Amino acid sequence: MRRTLLALIVTALTAFTWLGWATPTWAAIPEDVDLLRDTNDCPVCILTEADLSGLVLDGSNLKVATLTRANLAGTSLKKANLMLAYLDEANLTGADLSGSQMNGAQMPQAILRGANLSNAEMTQVNLLDADLSEANLEGAVMLSVKLGTANLKGANLKGANLRGVNRSMALFCNTVMPDGAIENRDCD
Repeated sequence: MRRTLLALIVTALTAFTWLGWATPTWAAIPEDVDLLRDTNDCPVCILTEADLSGLVLDGSNLKVATLTRANLAGTSLKKANLMLAYLDEANLTGADLSGSQMNGAQMPQAILRGANLSNAEMTQVNLLDADLSEANLEGAVMLSVKLGTANLKGANLKGANLRGVNRSMALFCNTVMPDGAIENRDCD
């Protein structure tokens, strides 16, 4: 019953967030942190500000989970399900998200410095003002992603699908573009 009610609440918040009406701000539920560590299966969990750094969470189910300001630095999330997850201001420095499903995730101001996002599914992800410097996005599907002033300096976008992505304000310096060309428009 608790999970069903929580799922309904999070689904409503997802709709409200896309409309700009709400952002989840509650703290991590200790039982949810334990559940994730023990089973790798924690959909609709509340993991706000949780320290999950350095864990191996490959193949984990974090669909619609709230990981706002969570520390996931160096965490392995290969082939994880992060669809519709909230990762606002999360620290994913050096995390391995290769092959992950992240469609619809909210990741504004997330720190993905040096993260491996190769072959990730990232359709309609909100990456407004995120730090993707030195990130590997090779082969990622990034249809209709919101970048804003995201930092893509030193990132590898070779073979990435960026259809429908407005890149006009994003920062590029020594950035490998989808066609393999190097973009240096924002080098100091």
